[in-house]
Order: sequence, then structure tokens, then C-alpha cells
Amino acid sequence: GVDAWPGKQLHSTSYRVPEPFHGQVVVVIGCGPSGTDISRDIAGVAKEVHLASRWSLSATSEKLPGHANMWFHSEIDRAQEDGSVVFHDGSRVKADVIMHCTGYKYNFPFLTNDATVSVDDNCVDPLYKHVFPPQVAPRLSFIGLPLKDAVFWDMYPSED
Repeated sequence: GVDAWPGKQLHSTSYRVPEPFHGQVVVVIGCGPSGTDISRDIAGVAKEVHLASRWSLSATSEKLPGHANMWFHSEIDRAQEDGSVVFHDGSRVKADVIMHCTGYKYNFPFLTNDATVSVDDNCVDPLYKHVFPPQVAPRLSFIGLPLKDAVFWDMYPSED
């Protein structure tokens, strides 16, 4: 139902600042680094933030401790034409925005198709020591091409 859902939808690659979400109900899809960072950032201005994750062990809909306006949900079941987002546990929220934080694929449109590097299954090759393409080293290097990030943040901050 996401195509018929009437609200605003965007991908995390478009996110810059939280202010455009002031007073809105935002559903963030994805509980990875982008989803968790963006949801906490938006929570400072949004009316409500609902973080949905397919990695939830069970159908859940719980308010996050230490956050007055953030909820953690299981995966989304469907989006509806009336603006509602329905989660697997049956709970629903009428949302203004759906933010897709669902990952990305590496793309280097500024490099011509001269075989300097190739991207296959999100793996950039060939890179000597995972940094330098042999044909153009040291004029071009790729520093920090993470596929997965280890993010250490506290979803449940203390209420000190």
C-alpha cells in the first residue's frame, strides 16, 4: 500500500536537518545506524517518532524509555490510503512522513566506465589494501567504505 499512501516519503540519503519534521508524526523504517541516528535527531522536533524494524524478535509496540515521543515497533504490515501505517502487531499510527532508512548501494557516477573500479554486490574492486585502485593510485583512494557499521549508542538512555 506504500504507493497509495498519501503522506511524504523519503530515503535517509535525503535527510539533512530535523526542522522540516517539526510537529509531525514520522515513521522511520530501519533500525540500523541511519535509522537510529535520524530517529533520535527528529525526536527533538517531531510530535511522534515510530521506529520500525524487521529485526524485532516479536510483534511489539513499545514506548522507548527516556524518550517522551519515540516508539519501537515490529515490521510494517501495510500502509493505507487514509494515511495510517499498520504494524505486524496490529497497532497503527496515522503518519505524516515515512523515512526509509533501508540501506544504500555504492555508486560512483563521477567515474567513467573505464574499468578503474567496479561495484559488484556492493563490493568495490579492485582495491589494494582496501583503499587504492591499482590503475590510478595514489591519485584516487577510497577511505572508509563500510558495508556494516558498529554503532554504539544507547537506545535506552538513563534518566539521570
